[in-house]
Amino acid sequence: MPPDVDQLIDTLAGLLRDFGRHSFDLERVEARKTQTLFDQWAQHLLTGIEAPGQAPAGGPRQHAALRAGFVAHRKQEQTEFTQSRDALRDVVWMFVSSVNREVVAERTEDATLSRSLSALGTTLQTAGTGDLRRLALEAVKQVHDVLDARRARQRKHVAELGERLEALGSQLEVARRDSTIDALTQLYNRRAFDEQLGRAAELAALREGGAALLMIDLDHFKQINDTRGHPCGDAVLKAVAHALVRVFKRRSDFLARFGGEELVALVRDVTPAEALTLGERAREAVASLTVGAEGGPVRVTVSCGVASWALGESGADWLARADAALYRAKAAGRNRVAT
Repeated sequence: MPPDVDQLIDTLAGLLRDFGRHSFDLERVEARKTQTLFDQWAQHLLTGIEAPGQAPAGGPRQHAALRAGFVAHRKQEQTEFTQSRDALRDVVWMFVSSVNREVVAERTEDATLSRSLSALGTTLQTAGTGDLRRLALEAVKQVHDVLDARRARQRKHVAELGERLEALGSQLEVARRDSTIDALTQLYNRRAFDEQLGRAAELAALREGGAALLMIDLDHFKQINDTRGHPCGDAVLKAVAHALVRVFKRRSDFLARFGGEELVALVRDVTPAEALTLGERAREAVASLTVGAEGGPVRVTVSCGVASWALGESGADWLARADAALYRAKAAGRNRVAT
């Protein structure tokens, strides 16, 4: 019995849609763009509408172009997956190698120090009174030299590992899927932020600081919803999110909707002064907005709390300090930045 062509086309279109729905971010293509692309291809197969990037509608189905596009996308996925896997493997082996070198070095140092102290003990038994102080100082110096070398070596290994982990993190950063993206603002959502906060604190510990958390809250937002309606409030939130994306634009910057009218930014490799400057830039970017909405334009301001990561601090404590700084900014009159 010959196959049902329509059924085959329906199945192929369904496979294309499923592929797009379950895609992931690539370096130059976000997952949601991939989903849109393959939805368009599926629709092209089903209805004959214009194929993505192909000739106008009305011609034959672009099967060859579809196959070429699908293969190119799969090759890109394979390349980036292989690169990420290799980078992760390199980090693991770097860690193993660092631990191994440290163990070997410590064994050598301990053996050398043990021999020296043993010889020193023998010498002390026959040394005169005048030599005792000199010999004791030499022993103390030997121990200090070994400990200083060990600490310096460990700091170097931790710094190297931290740099590799940070580079890997930028390759394997949280995928932009529906589960981690806020539907209204298209920023990361609270779930993604909660995951990223712990990672940021761990990376800051490895790098010994240089990270900051900024909590940003729209001033008097409830009044906008109450007097102008929720569609207007949604338009304001989207405009503010778009403005903040232009402020926190580095690849390593992480911007999310924390909840309601609160947004939050995690930034790395910044001093406390630079973090405060970013907060001011965010405040100014929003203050300069004029949001078009039904009933007339809307102006809005934000308050911002800035907290630079403190040594040994957990993600929860870091967040609490940023929240307290935001409260101080609001208590001081709003439309300002506080630490």
